[in-house]
Amino acid sequence: MRVFVCLLSALALCQAAYDYKTVLKNSLLFYEAQRSGKLPADQKVAWRKDSALNDKGDNGEDLTG
Repeated sequence: MRVFVCLLSALALCQAAYDYKTVLKNSLLFYEAQRSGKLPADQKVAWRKDSALNDKGDNGEDLTG
C-alpha cells in the first residue's frame, strides 16, 4: 500500500506544470504593490495610493524614497 501511495504521489508531482508567465506577472505586481512615496499615475495596483510623503529621519533626513 505504501508503494502505491508513493507512486501516486510521484506521478502527481511529475505531472504538475508551473505557469511561469503567471508567476512572474504576480511577482512583479507584488513588488509594485510594496512601493511607497509619490506613486506614478500608471500605478497598476488600484488600492495602493501615495504613502509616507512626510517621513523624516532623526536628523531631518528625507525618508520618502
